[in-house]
Amino acid sequence: MLKKLAKIIVEYRIAFGLVAVFLLVVSFYGIAQLKFETNLANQLPENLPAVQDYFTVQNEFQSNEVLIVVVKIKDIKEGGVYDIRDPQVIQGIYDLEQKLRQHEYITNTMSIADVYINVLGRLPKNREESKFVLNMLPEDVRNQLISSDYTTTLIIATMNREKNTQALVRVYNEIQNDIDSVKFPQNVEVVQTGTVGILYKFLLFMQHDMYLTMAIAFLFVASLLLYFYRSPIKAVIPLIPLIFGVIMTLGFMGILRIPLDIETTTVGAMLVGMGIDYGVHVTNRYYEERKKGRSIEEAAEESIAETGKALLGAALTTIAGFSALSISVLPGLRRLSLALIMGLGLAALNAVVITPAIIILEEDLRKLITGHYEIPETRSHSGFIAKVFELMGRTVRDNPWKFLALVFVITLFFGYGLTMVTTEVRFEKMIPQNIPEIQVMNDVRYEFGGEDELDVLVKADDVRDPNVVKAIYIFEQSVLSDSYYNNAVEAESIADVVIRKYGYIPEDKEKIQQALEEYQGTPLVSSDYSMTLIRFKGNFMGVSQDEFRKIIRAFEEEIQNSEFPPGIEVSLAGDTYLNYALDKLTNTELQRISTYGTLLVVLIVILLFRSAKLSIAMATPMFLGALWTIGFMGWAGIPFSQVLAGTISMIVGLGVDYGMHLTHRFMEELEEGNPYPIVTAVKSVGPGIFIGALTTAGGFLALLFGELTPMHDFGKTLAFGIFASMLASYLVTPALLQIFYGKQIKKRGEEK
Repeated sequence: MLKKLAKIIVEYRIAFGLVAVFLLVVSFYGIAQLKFETNLANQLPENLPAVQDYFTVQNEFQSNEVLIVVVKIKDIKEGGVYDIRDPQVIQGIYDLEQKLRQHEYITNTMSIADVYINVLGRLPKNREESKFVLNMLPEDVRNQLISSDYTTTLIIATMNREKNTQALVRVYNEIQNDIDSVKFPQNVEVVQTGTVGILYKFLLFMQHDMYLTMAIAFLFVASLLLYFYRSPIKAVIPLIPLIFGVIMTLGFMGILRIPLDIETTTVGAMLVGMGIDYGVHVTNRYYEERKKGRSIEEAAEESIAETGKALLGAALTTIAGFSALSISVLPGLRRLSLALIMGLGLAALNAVVITPAIIILEEDLRKLITGHYEIPETRSHSGFIAKVFELMGRTVRDNPWKFLALVFVITLFFGYGLTMVTTEVRFEKMIPQNIPEIQVMNDVRYEFGGEDELDVLVKADDVRDPNVVKAIYIFEQSVLSDSYYNNAVEAESIADVVIRKYGYIPEDKEKIQQALEEYQGTPLVSSDYSMTLIRFKGNFMGVSQDEFRKIIRAFEEEIQNSEFPPGIEVSLAGDTYLNYALDKLTNTELQRISTYGTLLVVLIVILLFRSAKLSIAMATPMFLGALWTIGFMGWAGIPFSQVLAGTISMIVGLGVDYGMHLTHRFMEELEEGNPYPIVTAVKSVGPGIFIGALTTAGGFLALLFGELTPMHDFGKTLAFGIFASMLASYLVTPALLQIFYGKQIKKRGEEK
């Protein structure tokens, strides 16, 4: 079947090439349609209670998004101010606040300038006046407005904006223009942070990282190919189908409206690394056949037919591993699954269809220039590399059990690393911690107790019921009294609104309604009075992942132990709680996806080869590569994130390829009567696996040049997984094949 297909591909190579060029042109249109996604809610399944409550809060109470503008003394230079209480600084804060209030999406603002307006009816004229007013304030109120060393203060604005990338960029730029247009005195730095500032930086890093890592991956892969093939032209041969595949994938993502998010941003660099493997194996087999004296057409047909068998199996198992991501309830992983399956399918198809056409074209052009064909010489099948793999083949043939003993020792080492693996899913932890937006956010948490917000949603027939309001007040005070455990430093609820007006909670529902109607702050009650929010502020996101889990669990325990009237529903909601929900899902999905991915890959291996011995020889390196990789993550302190939740399934899908190539060549040589099939298989296929692993790992390591932390972790983990799978295939597959078929080979040799 493959022999006939190979003849068709070689005979009609020009037609296939023209179809590929047409699809390439269509893909450029699709690339222009690509969109970036930064909304956390869209990273979670819609039927998740936390997501449903999130949208309920958004729809009923407008946005609870907080913009924080940090005004701080950055330098101590002569001619500038040294104290945030300086009237010039307060004037700048007032001017900036007025500009912010002009935007339709700003619902409320607060700063020390408001305190002076309320107390004096104007801004202070000198430092003495400024100090006097602040000293009048209760200490706890003053500490919420200004740092203890008087070098930092905040402008806090609540916002109501659309949750899309375009709105995010517009809002950030408009606010930054406001900041730049206000004249602050020397030594003062003004930085916007909070949700908008951090998400905007996250978006910039995603865009930057995608293009940079993809470019570096191409350069790295091209450099390796240049070294192994000793010719720029020959190095380009496996690259062209890869470029076609990557462009087509990104183009079809745009056409199919698959957005670029924290997961799918990695697709470009990943496809460069993985997709080159197919072209390398086809090219290597072609050059091997040409060295045997075959014509260019025969060599091309043989490379497609023989390598195609292993490539088909490798592509199917890799796609099976990636398809396990599609069963995830996380939309981002499902999108990543579709993008990678599509990309790998296109990469494999282009490698089989386009590579032979380019090779033959290159040979024909060379003949026109030089007048004759040249038998290509590559480093992968000659010199030091060839000797190393021949020696490896002979050694494993003679000492298979020693190789397996070495594998056992390595497995023990990485097995211990399994006990140290953690998770981290918060967006804020995914961007560099040394950027101004994060640094000032950490300052806010240190100086002011934190401005992270965690909402508690209360549902009732009528939240104006005095019994409900009293229960809210008791719950709120209970949470604040346990601030040591839950990090909450401030709260706002309808109970506070009522107590500020009356000094107590009246038994009359009408009085409660009157207080709520007079309230001018951010919405706390739904239009039909069936829901209300208790908004807690504190340092919830600036702690470690374990501490974050403890904080949320402390809130959940408070809810469970609360004494709300029967029929009242109380639940956590908002952006902060979404991060916790994502953390729980990531741990669950990691186990589920890894299990399904492994089962799918093993099933395909069994169906393709229908032999228990061959399946074990191919699949064992896959299991070991995955296990060693998780152990490496533990030793290296790399946590699982939503990006890395599908890593094990990916490594399983990729890792089986190397064992499959070795096994397929071994069986080919065994059937042809080769007395040393292990040596030949390792010597001939080993270099191709090595080149493929280097280029694949190189594509993944290009992610280290990105700014986002998960990209670094993703790149390091997948690159290690590739090398681990490669090493396992070199150590295990030939050893097992020698053990399983050694007697048969020996017997055949004795008969001859």
